[in-house]
Amino acid sequence: MSDDVLFEIENLSKYFDVENKKKLRAVDGISLQIKRGETFGLVGESGCGKSTLGRTLVRIYEPTSGSIRYDGKDIAKLGRREAKEYASKVQMIFQDPYASLNPRMTIGDIIKEGMKIHKIGNDKDRTDRMCELLELVGLSKEHAQRFPYEFSGGQRQRVGIARALAVNPEFIVCDEPVSALDVSIQAQIINLLRELQDKLGLTLLFIAHDLSVVRYISDRVGVMYLGSLVEVANAEELYLNPIHPYTKGLLSAIPVADPLVENSRKRSLLEGDIPSPVDIPTGCKFASRCPYATSDKKEGVPPLHDFGGGHYVACFNAQSLINSMDEGNF
Repeated sequence: MSDDVLFEIENLSKYFDVENKKKLRAVDGISLQIKRGETFGLVGESGCGKSTLGRTLVRIYEPTSGSIRYDGKDIAKLGRREAKEYASKVQMIFQDPYASLNPRMTIGDIIKEGMKIHKIGNDKDRTDRMCELLELVGLSKEHAQRFPYEFSGGQRQRVGIARALAVNPEFIVCDEPVSALDVSIQAQIINLLRELQDKLGLTLLFIAHDLSVVRYISDRVGVMYLGSLVEVANAEELYLNPIHPYTKGLLSAIPVADPLVENSRKRSLLEGDIPSPVDIPTGCKFASRCPYATSDKKEGVPPLHDFGGGHYVACFNAQSLINSMDEGNF
């Protein structure tokens, strides 16, 4: 693993038991590298496994199979001390800024809690650090004695960011951190995250539904479909030259503010039904909706085919996609 790679994920899967002894394949055979200092955006429909992947990285969930290497170390083989150190280095900002905060605790105690658990400094040091973090995220030390219900959604999310930063992490999973906020507040939180990343040298996994937001904040973007990655590329490359039919369908659904452009542009419509994540067919999960699928039934998850320049697409019939690109259909 090269020095610039922080996370190396290999064939990672996370299954959940459901009724009738079946398995819900939330994350299914994902291989991915996240580079140090970058923002990796993760997009896809609800239920595709984005949040499950993020929660598996921070060890809220234990993987069913596969491996996660952080800074060259397999996190499944960490000792107790190393595991606690990993927990401080890898933090999470949750989607709901209210449900993720303890309503019985003051804002100051919420931010200091992680420092107490990881035994960072004495009480005065923790209080000073808490006040510093409140200022850093755009609040003030006067807010420390208030409770979560006294804040707006945007302010609560700032508290969530401060709590994540309290233990000096290197990597933060941002699990749809702006989806529950007003549009006017979303931009403030996104800009705050970018400023903090530049100032503190953070690495971010940014999970979201809003494709425009992901394009703005991300260096690279991965597209998930039913627990698997179907396309990975640099942000601008993915948005300007999408290759996988699913990615094209997602991007074509982004509305354009100009009504003349919106009414005249060509859309890529996806046909067919989404398979059940409990009863996924063998082979390519997108085959029932793909115009390039063949009658050949192949086992396993389609491999990521390298289209050059760090642009990867999961497809058994990569040559068909190449031919379509040559014909100007992409």
